Amino acid sequence: MVDLIKKSDCTGCKMCEDICPCGAITFRNEKDGFWYPVVDSEKCTRCGLCLSKCPVQRTYTSKNKGKPEVYSAWIRDDRTRINSTSGGIYYALAQQTIKEGGYIVGCVYSEDYKSAYHIVGNSMEDLKRIMRSKYFQSDTSGIFKLVKQLLDDKKKVLFCGTPCQAAALTNYLPKEYDDLTICDFICRGINSPKAFRAYIESLEHKYKSKVSLVHLKNKNHGWRALGTYMEFQNGQTYFRNKANDPWVNGYISGNLYMRKCCSHCKFKKIPRVSDISLGDFWGIKGSKEDMKKGISLVMINSEKGMTLFNSVNSQIHKERNTLEKAIEGNRCIIESAPMGKQRYEFFECVDKEHFESLVWRLLGQSKWRQCMRTIKYNLSRIKENLQNIKVCNKNQ
Repeated sequence: MVDLIKKSDCTGCKMCEDICPCGAITFRNEKDGFWYPVVDSEKCTRCGLCLSKCPVQRTYTSKNKGKPEVYSAWIRDDRTRINSTSGGIYYALAQQTIKEGGYIVGCVYSEDYKSAYHIVGNSMEDLKRIMRSKYFQSDTSGIFKLVKQLLDDKKKVLFCGTPCQAAALTNYLPKEYDDLTICDFICRGINSPKAFRAYIESLEHKYKSKVSLVHLKNKNHGWRALGTYMEFQNGQTYFRNKANDPWVNGYISGNLYMRKCCSHCKFKKIPRVSDISLGDFWGIKGSKEDMKKGISLVMINSEKGMTLFNSVNSQIHKERNTLEKAIEGNRCIIESAPMGKQRYEFFECVDKEHFESLVWRLLGQSKWRQCMRTIKYNLSRIKENLQNIKVCNKNQ
C-alpha cells in the first residue's frame, strides 16, 4: 500500500490518511523530523485507494492553460503590503473570498511557533494568522475532508498550499467544484519541522525566554533582505537578515533541511495544477519604495483564477509581465533545489549540537567569515541608500 512508496518520493501531504475508508493509515516521524505513512495491516482492506489517489503515484493532468498569464502586482494598502512577505496579493484574494461569504484554507503557526498546520477559516482574524511564510512543512491532517465537506455544502473555498498539497487536494476530490479556487506558491522546497523547532529552541535558550512572535521575511531592511524578526516574552527582540541568520542560510545556501522529495519535485512544471500561483517577483526592477515594500509574482493558470484575480482589481496595482521574466528571477518555478551535501550530517548532529553553531560549521562559516559577510552586506545597504539619495537630489 501507500507505505511502500519510497520515502525519497513521499511528499507528506497526508491525503492518504483522509481518503482511507477504514482508518488504517497513520504517520510516524523519522529522524529528519518529516512524517511518513504507516499502514495498519489488520485494518487495511487492500482497496488500493491510497495508491490510486497519491499525487506521487498518480500524476494529475492539468486542464489549465499551457502558459499562464503573468503579472507583477501588489496590494495598494501599504500597511498590509509591508506586513506581507511579498506584495500582499494573497491577502487581497483571501479578503475578497471572506467578503463573499467563503472560507479560506491555509497554514498557521502553532501557539508556541514551533510547528505549523492548516486551518479552515472565514474571518479576518483567521486571515491574519495565515499570512506570511512559514518555511517548513505544515501538517494537513484532516484538511482534505473538511474542504470537501464545505464544497459539498455549496460553500466557496480558497485553498492555499504547496504545489504538492494542491495536487493532493485535486486528486482527493471526486470531481471539479466551481466554488473551489486553488492557490499554490512558488516553492523552493519544504523544510523539516524538527529543524525549525531546534532553531526556535536555540534562540529561546539564548534569550532565556519563550518566543511570542515570529516574522520570517520581515521587511525592516527591505523586501530583498530576507529579514527574520522575533519577539520574546521578556521583551527582547531578534533581527537578522540573509547575511547572518542561520535558518535562512541553512535553507538557501546549504539546503540542509529540505524534504528529500523536494530535490526532484514532480510539481515544478507548466501548466500548474492550481488556479493561481503566487511568489516573489525576484529580479524585477522597481522604484526604491517598491523594492522595499515587495512585489508579488502572480501566475494566472485558469479562468477561475482570473475571475478571482479580477475581483480585487480595485485593491491592487498590477502590470502584465512574461513567464520568461518570472523564471529568469525565480528558477524554482521549474527547477528543484539540489539536496544539501551536509544534510545527513545535520540531522545526525542536530540533537546534540547547538543549532546556530551546527549550521555555520556545516556551511564552513567561521565567526570571522560571518562578521565579514555582515559588514559586506551593511556596506551594500549604505551604498544603495547613498545612490537613492543622489537620485532624489537630482530629481529635485
